[in-house]
Amino acid sequence: MTGVVLGGSEWFQGRFGTVADEVAEALVRAGRNAHETAADSKAASKLRTDEPYGATFWQILALSTVEELSGIQGVQTTKPKGSRFELPVVNGTILYAAKCASQSGPQADRLMIRWSNFRERLFDNVERPDAMHLPLPEWEPETSRIETPSSAANAVILVAYVASDRGGLERIYIGDGYLDAEGHVHWVYYEELSVGPAEMGTGVTSAEQAGRFDDAPMPDLDMGLYVDDDAAEGGR
Repeated sequence: MTGVVLGGSEWFQGRFGTVADEVAEALVRAGRNAHETAADSKAASKLRTDEPYGATFWQILALSTVEELSGIQGVQTTKPKGSRFELPVVNGTILYAAKCASQSGPQADRLMIRWSNFRERLFDNVERPDAMHLPLPEWEPETSRIETPSSAANAVILVAYVASDRGGLERIYIGDGYLDAEGHVHWVYYEELSVGPAEMGTGVTSAEQAGRFDDAPMPDLDMGLYVDDDAAEGGR
């Protein structure tokens, strides 16, 4: 499931159709954009901790994922309740991009992403063992459940990025997955996208040729504290 040409697998083609290769390439560019901008933020802060990197990465990733996918035919956006950012919808499927926590290992079976009620609801339709299905807390009314406006199957795909200021953009995993209560990622199926240029599809320009995401005016990033899903995650 790893080392495949970007967008060339049967699973990718089945999920994204004729734009599969474009989707894969856009997701890699979004990760590079997020890392470059986050690394600049960390350097400018002159702090030794990774909070500036992590807080910048997850916000730029959300913005850049939509930006990079926006030029692909048929791509739309949606903003489910509880999400601070719009999410891209490709071929009837929501793509949810997230940075893995700093304590994650690079392997697909060691990834961690902070659990939240929003993320639990978002991935509610991903098939999983009954024991792994987490009910809503008793204090949260049933009416707060969101309806993810994608396809009839309410499909959501997880795109998990492993990155750090020191290690750079290391891994990108994509597939059908969900989180347990401790934030561990469980994959029903996944593939790994190559982050290097060697396996990029025909006609893909390098990051230098294409220009950086932050060549445009810097978005107004909100570094305040939030209690909902997309709280500033610091080093995560």
